[in-house]
This record gives sequence, C-alpha cells and structure tokens, in this order.
Amino acid sequence: MAGGNAHEEPDLVPLLDLVLQLVMFFMMCANFVMEQVDQTIKLPVAQSAKPSTTGTDSDIVFLTINNKGEMLAVGRNHPLTNDDEVAVYLQGVYDDAKRRAGEAARKAGADPAQAPVETLVIIRADRAAEYSSVYRVMRKCSDIGLRKIQLRATVQLRG
Repeated sequence: MAGGNAHEEPDLVPLLDLVLQLVMFFMMCANFVMEQVDQTIKLPVAQSAKPSTTGTDSDIVFLTINNKGEMLAVGRNHPLTNDDEVAVYLQGVYDDAKRRAGEAARKAGADPAQAPVETLVIIRADRAAEYSSVYRVMRKCSDIGLRKIQLRATVQLRG
C-alpha cells in the first residue's frame, strides 16, 4: 500500500449544497406562480374549456377580476376599481411589451417601429363577476393594442 486509507468515504458536502440550492430554486418558482394565481377566485365552469397552451409565449400578463368586478394585477397592492386606473396599468404593460419587441427587432436587424406586440393577456374572472366588468377589461386591452387575450375556466367533467 502506498500510504492511502482503504476506508475513505466520499465527500457529500457538494452534493448536499447542490440539493439545497435546487430546493430553494423550486421554492422561489412556486412563490412566483402563486402570485399569479389568486386561489380565492372561483373560475366559471365550461364544457369546452381546453388545457392551457401558454408554454410557447414568453410574455404573459395575468389579470384577475374578483366577484366585485375589480381588477387585480400581479405586483399591485390594491385592486384597480375604475376605468382610468385599468387604462393606465394596461398602457404601462403595452409600453413595456412594445419596448421589448423593439429591442428584439433591433437585434435581429429589423425595423423596431414595426415590431408586433406578442404579449398574451390571461384574464381570470370570478364566476360571480358581472360580464360587463370582464368585457370592459377585454375592450381596454384591445383598444390599447394588447390583442392576444385568453379567458380562464375550469373544465366540467362529463359523468
């Protein structure tokens, strides 16, 4: 034997460090997802609801409409209760999306002014909310230039 110990044990510290970092990463991801989805909102039931196919869209905005018709947005502490507040918020979303689309077009060598806004707006409305409040938010999105809009619902299982 050349001076080595025959009973050496592997060093598990790097492996444990990696596992703890992965746990923290997934905890943070779960926290961000929970901010986007308000569990108090009861979605309407629809027979023709399909599973979400939003995996390919890189720019998604979640808007929630509670049973009082107020719009809740991620990162906002209070609900947006009137049309002016909703319009200002959506204009900010559009401006940010337009800026990002222009930067991407500039990098690709295209005209930044002609870059389309590909932001997907997902509206989660409570089943007790009046349709007029949902329509008002959809109309504001369309007027500002956010044309990709989806409504969320739960699937009614046939039994």
